[in-house]
Amino acid sequence: MPILSPALGATVPNSPHATVVCLPTLADVESYERKEERVWKLLHAGYPRFVRNALVTRAAREAASALGRTGELFPLVSEASARRLAEHTGATLTSVDSIGDWYLATTSAGDAALRLAKMVQHTGSLISSRQAEAWLAGAAPTDGATALHSIQSALSPLLAGVAVDDILIATSGMNAVEAGIAAVDAVQRPRGRSAWIQFGWLYVDSTRLLEKARDAKHHFISDVRDLAAVERLLAAGDIAGVFTEVPNNPQLETADIPALRALCDKYGAKLLLDPSSVGLASVDVLPFADIVVSSLTKYAGSEGDVMAGVIAVHPARADGVELLASVRRRLAPLHALDLAVLATQVGRMTEVTHRLSATAAEIARRFAAHPAVARVRMADQGPTAAAYRRLLRSGAGAGSLITLELRGDMRRVYDRLAVAKGPSFGLRYTLAAPFLWLAHFEEVTNEQGRAHIRAAGLDPDLLRVSVGLEPIEEIWAAFEVALAQ
Repeated sequence: MPILSPALGATVPNSPHATVVCLPTLADVESYERKEERVWKLLHAGYPRFVRNALVTRAAREAASALGRTGELFPLVSEASARRLAEHTGATLTSVDSIGDWYLATTSAGDAALRLAKMVQHTGSLISSRQAEAWLAGAAPTDGATALHSIQSALSPLLAGVAVDDILIATSGMNAVEAGIAAVDAVQRPRGRSAWIQFGWLYVDSTRLLEKARDAKHHFISDVRDLAAVERLLAAGDIAGVFTEVPNNPQLETADIPALRALCDKYGAKLLLDPSSVGLASVDVLPFADIVVSSLTKYAGSEGDVMAGVIAVHPARADGVELLASVRRRLAPLHALDLAVLATQVGRMTEVTHRLSATAAEIARRFAAHPAVARVRMADQGPTAAAYRRLLRSGAGAGSLITLELRGDMRRVYDRLAVAKGPSFGLRYTLAAPFLWLAHFEEVTNEQGRAHIRAAGLDPDLLRVSVGLEPIEEIWAAFEVALAQ
């Protein structure tokens, strides 16, 4: 049967805990980014760091009503997160209340509250929809120890050398990223090292964490092949760490990671690696990293109904003990109810990743031959393909992602495309998104911003595709219709 494009506001899957909300037209994307009521009144779930789930909103409001709290409401995973993020953003908290196993922070409306909301987004510090649902139902706390051990054990072969109990599961990939950056800072700042190198395009929230760091320089090198630029910066002696994705998203380009490791060793910098774009089952990056962070929302949580992340510290590298201790202090652990759901899915991660990779390779081959497509990007193709292949696990491929640059009007193709359309990837469902319109809306809607994106080697109107587990011919039929002239 043909794949369909769900209606505006529908979720994939059809669950109150879904992580994908559908935006069927580019006009819907524009309204979503501009917070227009016609779209937002229909959104009850979505990618949880960007769309506050209706259950989370309801829990915050009911708790505030019971306590007589007013103002902007932030239902957060811990008191420490509330106070740290408020201090960072200059927001004055009017109250912080313990609500069972979470905390409700309040602050007055205004610019500081907006800054706080953004940092909550960047760090993945909101409570989950299942946590909110349980509180609303008056459910007793559950023990997540068995599920946690199951997840850690499933991931252990992909993080060889790390003790099972040291594979730490976070509320999101971004929470893991924030903990990793904080751990490096804790070790390096006393040595006079506070600057960071962003090597290549990063996920938007990772970039924002580096940009919003106080009293720390943020250096951006757009070309992941430019190791000479990395070495020039490292030679200054003030670099705390280098952060790169393997591969980056949406360019799907990979740096020469062994060479980057050698430079970090030579100049005393830490190396933070994020393989979220292809998943831990595709590439083996731990041997080269000080810290590995990855989203488990993708590939591991392939049903699309749980958000999670993982972080692992290389135990044999310098400062490994200190880095791990700092990560443990900073990380927000995944809630027991979400652990239970992830535990039922993570065991299929390698199989799902390999199947998605095989389908993506065939779909990409067909895209490359289509006259409406100007360029196809995949991790194992293009100028950095060799660097990517050096990190590949046996039998692995390039993950689910394909980035398309079109010859014609992206709006026309996107609007006609009959697949689920919204953010996320690495799921059992085929997804498409005008990625930069979602991640960098302000930039793509003005000429200066578009020029900046082009200078980084990206088409502002690229289309990011994440193939699913549907039959190849059904996936291709949807794109063939959309691409037809």
